[in-house]
Amino acid sequence: MSAVGVCVAGAPRISGLPWQAAEQHRSIDSIAQSTPQHWNLNMPGRTLVAITDVDGRIQMLNQHCTVASGYSLTELQGTFVWERLVAPESADLMRSGILLAAAGEMVDDQRGFWLDRDGGRFNVQWGISCVRDAQGALHGVVITGADMRVSRQMAVELGDALDRQQAILDTAVDGIITIGAEGLIESFNRAAERIFGYRASEVIGQNISMLMPAPYREQHDGYLDQYLMTRRKQIIGIGREVEGLRKDGTIFPLDLSVGEVVSSGRRLFTGIIRDITDRKQIELESRRRQDELAHVTRLHSMGDLASGLAHEINQPLTAILNHSSACIRMIDAGTADMELLRESMSQIARQGERAAEVIRRLRKYVEKGEIELQLLNVVASISEVMALLQHELKTHGVRTSIQADKDLSPVLLDAVQFEQVLVNLFRNAIEAMADADVADPSIDISVIASDDGIEISVADTGPGFGSVLPEQLFEPFVTTKPMGLGQGLSICHRIIDAHEGRIWAESTAAGACFHIWLPRPR
Repeated sequence: MSAVGVCVAGAPRISGLPWQAAEQHRSIDSIAQSTPQHWNLNMPGRTLVAITDVDGRIQMLNQHCTVASGYSLTELQGTFVWERLVAPESADLMRSGILLAAAGEMVDDQRGFWLDRDGGRFNVQWGISCVRDAQGALHGVVITGADMRVSRQMAVELGDALDRQQAILDTAVDGIITIGAEGLIESFNRAAERIFGYRASEVIGQNISMLMPAPYREQHDGYLDQYLMTRRKQIIGIGREVEGLRKDGTIFPLDLSVGEVVSSGRRLFTGIIRDITDRKQIELESRRRQDELAHVTRLHSMGDLASGLAHEINQPLTAILNHSSACIRMIDAGTADMELLRESMSQIARQGERAAEVIRRLRKYVEKGEIELQLLNVVASISEVMALLQHELKTHGVRTSIQADKDLSPVLLDAVQFEQVLVNLFRNAIEAMADADVADPSIDISVIASDDGIEISVADTGPGFGSVLPEQLFEPFVTTKPMGLGQGLSICHRIIDAHEGRIWAESTAAGACFHIWLPRPR
């Protein structure tokens, strides 16, 4: 049994949707790979396939052809294809095409009307090819056509789907932008137009870096190339805050998340963008109000510290007065010793510096200013606060100790606000132990380093928290003091939280312990 081939000179070149031509060629290839007795025309797809003899009489029809026409193969087999399957005005076109294909001629694509069994007409675009065996003997003609009703319906459905997709994109609150692997913008929804100030027509086809300020603009293409080579993700699949550049040159903060998809062999990236300008302004205003409240609290606590500070200042002032009086007496008596006078004057200068240092600490503690983050030595800040509270510690006989790991890394802090937290914790401990008349009051501070930060612990030997749960202490208006306002620890919590840290408390067998964790600078 000889093999059969297809003379593809007359193979159809169907225009329209991409699947049509591909399916028709698959149909022809399937026929070419079998003998006439084993031709299987019911392959997947929508292609109409009819096989005739060299004179044009129908031999076989595929399922799509019988469904489209409403005829069975039995009804049409042996009839000329142009008599019942093709409309009269297209009959001559079909007849001439079959004769040309049988003669081995090139047949251009044809278009006309076919008929169904009820007399209905439907538009078909078809191509005609001859079927020959390996020796070149003609076995028949194959007609492959595309039912344009299906094409139009699919085009309508595809258009509707695209319209629905675009409507969804355009009603989204967030900006949605897609780019190709080259970084060129392919889609830009209405929200993106509103956020950046560009119309879609202005940016489609342009590099996405036009929407980025420096240094992101210069870095983007290199990052994209590196990702395509290494597949190492820095932002894809991970949301983060970045900055965008509007058409008017304004730089603004935004949340960006990027997803990746491969479609038809092409790599696409979709960015979902949210303008967070308002959120950042609210955060800034919240931080300003928090600073105001913290400042008021420091001013309030200054009154409580006043008596202790007066004592601290009175000591150096008394020493200055005594030394200066002695100098005056020696000068008046005419017995002034220059070496003794020089020593007395040096003492006056040292005591003046001591008084000035006390005032400096007070001014630093109560001063109002913008948050100023800087790398600080935590142990030095603790020592500064203990010096500020030295009189209270002495008055109540409180022992203190500091244990710190060696080679502690500095931490990014606002010095004034961090010292306010420490003052609050230390004074709470002093007052609690004094009110409970603790026999041996003490405050033990430890500073321990970890891989991702440092932990500061402030432990006392007081009565603990009574009936208040430790986790409730940081809520506003919750206090263990009879006359307390319940604001101090709440403010401490907000300050530490603003530094991306954590503060918590626990009751111990000896009293109470507060812990502060602060992250290492990134």
